[in-house]
Amino acid sequence: MVAALLAVALVSACGSGALPPDGTTARSSPVSSSPIPSSPIPSSPIARVPAEASRSATAVAAATASAVTGAGTGTPTEGSPPLLDVRASRLRIPALGIDSAVLPSQVVPDTSPPTPGCPPVGPGAETLTVPERGIATPEFAIEGLENKVWVFGHSRWLGEPGLFFALQEMAIGDEVFVDGLDRTTGATVRGLRFVVDGLYLTDIESGGALVLAEPGSPPPPKPLVFLQTSVREDGVGKGWILSPTKLLAKARTLIQGDAGDPCKYLLLFVRGEAA
Repeated sequence: MVAALLAVALVSACGSGALPPDGTTARSSPVSSSPIPSSPIPSSPIARVPAEASRSATAVAAATASAVTGAGTGTPTEGSPPLLDVRASRLRIPALGIDSAVLPSQVVPDTSPPTPGCPPVGPGAETLTVPERGIATPEFAIEGLENKVWVFGHSRWLGEPGLFFALQEMAIGDEVFVDGLDRTTGATVRGLRFVVDGLYLTDIESGGALVLAEPGSPPPPKPLVFLQTSVREDGVGKGWILSPTKLLAKARTLIQGDAGDPCKYLLLFVRGEAA
């Protein structure tokens, strides 16, 4: 495994409150087209906290500082196209009616308390901030993400469906469009088109292996996009935020060990390849 593994930005503490039974939501209805507040990312984020409405939430990433760099480190093979190094600024998913700004996410120390009955977060761990409402992407390039765009957001916040609650409705063949900024050249990139080729149900470890490349391994031959949200928080008695019926029918399960283990935080990843 990667020595400085960024295990996955775990969109934790998605807020208390019930959602419709079986995670019901509709395709092709507008999910969000209104502007996102200018400063939705908490200035003092708390990671891996319980889901009470009074607690703020961010993404959890079991990372070390050496995992974050100013630019991608992958090296394309001779004659191959340049690697994609785009910081997403807007995401469109026509099938879901999503058209939303993507905010920059910062790496901060993970000072969260441990989940009762579960192993504590290791010393020196870091986390990525996540807006309470809306979606985000790492502000700076991260080793292992060469030729990839990674966008994450809450499935639920304060009992209300988040923007990425609708990810459970996605299907193979759906289109994803990304605008952004090329980190290497500073050039504006518009309308990068990806086609969904897989949905994956993971825990933190298998999610990290899905998204991140091992050091020295070649980047994917075509750019990829990964969209991520929470399925079930860790902790005794936590229920699924998204519909188990829908996900188990369409998503490939990569969870290592017992999916019912309350110390496992479950995630949904939607993967698309550049078209």
